[in-house]
Amino acid sequence: MSKVKNAYKEIENIIGDDYISDADFMKAAYSRNVDPAFPDRWADMIVRPENTEEVSEIVKIANKYKIHMVPRGGGADLVGGSVSEGGILIDLTRMNKILEINEDDYYYIVECGVTWGALLSELHPRGLTSGITGPGSGFAATIGGGLSNSTAGGGSTKYGLVPDVCLGVEVVLPNPQGTIVRTGSAANQYATPFCRYGVAPDFTGLFMGDVGTMGIKTKAFMRLFPDPPYKASRMYVFNKNNYSKVFEKAHKLRKEVNDGLLGLSVLPLEITMMMAARMATGPKRPRVRGPLCAISLEATDQRILDVYIEKVDEIMTKDETTRPFNFQEIDPTMERPDTWQYNLEASFNYFHNMISVAPPKVTCTTCHKVPMSGLPELSKKAQQFDIDHNKTYPPGTMAIWAGVIAFMPNGNCIFVGGFNADNVEEKRQLSMNLWHKKIRYQVKYGAAHYWLGESISQSITEAGAFTKNFEQFFRDMKKAVDPNFLLSPNKFHLHTYDSKFADYYVEE
Repeated sequence: MSKVKNAYKEIENIIGDDYISDADFMKAAYSRNVDPAFPDRWADMIVRPENTEEVSEIVKIANKYKIHMVPRGGGADLVGGSVSEGGILIDLTRMNKILEINEDDYYYIVECGVTWGALLSELHPRGLTSGITGPGSGFAATIGGGLSNSTAGGGSTKYGLVPDVCLGVEVVLPNPQGTIVRTGSAANQYATPFCRYGVAPDFTGLFMGDVGTMGIKTKAFMRLFPDPPYKASRMYVFNKNNYSKVFEKAHKLRKEVNDGLLGLSVLPLEITMMMAARMATGPKRPRVRGPLCAISLEATDQRILDVYIEKVDEIMTKDETTRPFNFQEIDPTMERPDTWQYNLEASFNYFHNMISVAPPKVTCTTCHKVPMSGLPELSKKAQQFDIDHNKTYPPGTMAIWAGVIAFMPNGNCIFVGGFNADNVEEKRQLSMNLWHKKIRYQVKYGAAHYWLGESISQSITEAGAFTKNFEQFFRDMKKAVDPNFLLSPNKFHLHTYDSKFADYYVEE
């Protein structure tokens, strides 16, 4: 009997035959995420554990037979984050319980397979919020995926990336013992997970943004916030396509409105014109000459909110740089209500309408963070790649340097962009090559990508981003937790402990 069959039988004895499968239809169903740029890759088996202890036992068996394994959440990513050619694919979505909501000490505990939709449905009716409301990929994405990808999402202007609101995790190390550890204050077996720092070195960070390479996260201890009940939105349009002015306004809003800002984003002019072309604009073209700025505000008291609104209007209308904007200028059928209610559908629907993959297309996302002060220069550099490679893209490609620019709490912003192409065999490899090339280009102008997966993490190493010292440190830390090199191989071009990143560097 082969080692795979032996492992299958032993895992089946632990989790039951209803939660393990090597049937072709199951392996086909798990052969990709929302990432058709990649070829189908079939695992040897799909396993669906129910708790941390079962995950630990699966890890022990994988080590016994030297079979690699890959953890999977909602499968909503576009960058090859959780598929496996052979090996064990560990679907964590059965681990979907909300274990504790502590309103006194403002933290909550969830299993990492819980979805953002399920979490928000529990918190918001109580007047509570997780801060970040999950990635643009949707409310079916999981908390574990948000931590593994250091993702941004709704609320990130105020609350940051998902790891920024994480107090610690429970994680199964991929070693032969299947060791279970907790980080943050939960590392103290007598303490609750009420804080992150002070008990020991911050090992939580080892598992944030690791795209499933350092351990299998099973529980997350997260910060909880009161959800301010008073909210408002404002939109303005810049009168020129000038990102120096965008920076000036954004910087002033960050400085003077501060905690009142729930969301601050900018839609590039190209996106506005694209939206106008798709909407019923009537006989007149929209009078838009620059980016749109969308601002959402929140406060604990209407009087405070009124001050925030007054300050925003003062900043955005004190000169001729910007003016108030209403979407009816693009689509006369749209009516802006006098009173605005917070709507969780907004960012989700925008993402899927403008950025997400369409069934006949491959989508190659290039979302990355840049310093806010770099907006004037780096917005030009981001666009330059598409200009230089216009004739190289496959016919029918739509390239967007930024479908939206989302601002973060500490002076950086995100260019949410990418390109797509027809999902046909003769264009797929060309798209993949251009995708890697575009990421390398962005890395070299100082971008920090956060949605790494396989494709982007490899592109970062191909660009020669890491020093030899950092590479060795990375390798040493990985080897310490995963001595048999079984968990999520090939990401960051870490293919073996004997190979070097430089073996996969690409000369431009």
